[in-house]
Amino acid sequence: MGAETVVTLIGVFIGVGAVAVYLIIVAATLNKVSFTVGTVLIGVRAIAAQCEPMTTVVRDIVNDVAAIEQTMGSLVMAGELPTANKRKALGIRSSR
Repeated sequence: MGAETVVTLIGVFIGVGAVAVYLIIVAATLNKVSFTVGTVLIGVRAIAAQCEPMTTVVRDIVNDVAAIEQTMGSLVMAGELPTANKRKALGIRSSR
């Protein structure tokens, strides 16, 4: 084996070693990133699970507000009616 061959083999080994070290660093970084992404994904799923029943709750609140609005409207109408009609609208019997 000549000197050129030895120098070439040393250069190849150094190149292969550098690529191997680089790939090991990349693999370690990807392992950390994978763990972080998994943690974030679990957190997002937990938040989604906690927000899931919100549509039912919001629908119930809207129904309650509509009922309150209807009741308040009938009370306002009852307040604008003459006295005899107020009693009738509110279902109050006369004491006579």
